Amino acid sequence: MLTKNQLQQEVQNLETKLQEFREQLNTYKAVTIETAGVGDTLEDGSIVLQKNNGLALLVAPASTEVKEEWTKEFPGVFQKLKEEGFNPSQWFVPTKEQLQLAYRNIPNEFSSIIYWSSTEYTSYDACAMNFNSGNAYSLNKTFTLCVRAFRCVTY
Repeated sequence: MLTKNQLQQEVQNLETKLQEFREQLNTYKAVTIETAGVGDTLEDGSIVLQKNNGLALLVAPASTEVKEEWTKEFPGVFQKLKEEGFNPSQWFVPTKEQLQLAYRNIPNEFSSIIYWSSTEYTSYDACAMNFNSGNAYSLNKTFTLCVRAFRCVTY
């Protein structure tokens, strides 16, 4: 058991540590879209994929990723965005070209191997992107693959 003096010293140490944390919090500057670079994670968890002339392309956090069959609407990914506190109307399923850009710029931010794109080839097939190889494939829409939303913002 600690003595009264020891307990008082422990309280003093904790108060000092608490003050240090308060000072760190006061000087903390969150990464904003204005200051972020490609690959940086914003406060909401989105990742900067590209910035150009006041327009940024962002990738939704990995926590919003879902697995589903290809559809024009991809309801699962938009429901997951809503559950995670995002406004689903601000997001879209990326095209083949946008996924290829993600493979070139931030491949390690994708946890699965193959992702659906919004690019449709036929009434039966759509484009999927392989994040191991960087190749795009035409796959039957009945396959269940990962889907990750993107969005554009101005800065």
